[in-house]
Amino acid sequence: MIDQILKSGKFPPILLLFGEEDLLVEEDAQRLYDAASAQDTTGMNCDVLDGEEMSLDAVLSIARSFPMMSERRVVWVRRADKLTASKGKKGTDPMQSYLDAPSTSTFLLLTASLVPAHGITAALTKSAIAAKRKVAALKYPFNLLLNNAPYGEYPHMREAQVGVWLEKRAKSLGITLPRGATELLVAKTGTSLRDLAMEMEKLSSYLGSRLEATPDDIQAIAGSSREFNVFELQKAIGKANTSQATTILTRMMETDRQEMLILAMLTRYMTSLFRLIDLRGVSDRAEIARIAGIKPFAIGEYFDALDHLGPARIERALSVLRSTEATLKSTSTDAMTVLQLMVARILD
Repeated sequence: MIDQILKSGKFPPILLLFGEEDLLVEEDAQRLYDAASAQDTTGMNCDVLDGEEMSLDAVLSIARSFPMMSERRVVWVRRADKLTASKGKKGTDPMQSYLDAPSTSTFLLLTASLVPAHGITAALTKSAIAAKRKVAALKYPFNLLLNNAPYGEYPHMREAQVGVWLEKRAKSLGITLPRGATELLVAKTGTSLRDLAMEMEKLSSYLGSRLEATPDDIQAIAGSSREFNVFELQKAIGKANTSQATTILTRMMETDRQEMLILAMLTRYMTSLFRLIDLRGVSDRAEIARIAGIKPFAIGEYFDALDHLGPARIERALSVLRSTEATLKSTSTDAMTVLQLMVARILD
């Protein structure tokens, strides 16, 4: 459905996306939002809202407003399940009223966590009664939306499907995986697509200019534990927590000597933070993510790290990382000692 919408360029007045695979929900929503908002050169007609901070009435009011100097208004409500929503005291139904006469110049996109609705697509093909029960278990207005608006469900992927997804992910990154790589990654990481996506990002950074991964590359990436890995390391550094960062680094090095992976990922992390320095006043999250080279969902975390570290420390960190790489390549000093000193210098 998403590909059909993107290919045709015809966006429905309202669309609900939900499901167990929240990464896919988020990524497809981002694709839709980017495509729908591409024609708006003013930036005045595109809104990304947080359902926890909004009421349904407020969202519908924005959706009804006409676009300015553009053909379309785009409204994306993330965490729409957190919206404050209720019917009127006299029985009026704001959602039904909007569905009866939606704004034809607005694309209202809702993404939500709807646990009671999980499996509804499959249920519809097997038992209409079971599907109705799932809809009835939903709170307003989602019980109404699933009966009256187009929606896309992203059910949990089985392990075999995850392997196919990993192959496609690798292809999108321009990477060729060796035989058995998907099985190893799933065995080490599990079937969480968000965790596996991070593993693929690690692999891409680790390979650098290389496009073909080897079994040793996969082993180097998959060898880290979920608790002590390079992403947890960069989070600890982003919080300026020297003790935690040193502990994670030490445990990683004790498990598997992967100093070049650590350097590559930290350099990428600090480069993204450096790019964010001049993006504080930019309101377009997609543009921030594109320039900084990060995922939209990570923007808040990265800005928090920028606040903790400060521009001067980030600039110094990039210099420290360069000198650390030169040291590792030119001396026989123990790599763990070199990296521990690196962390201390970055967070000094």
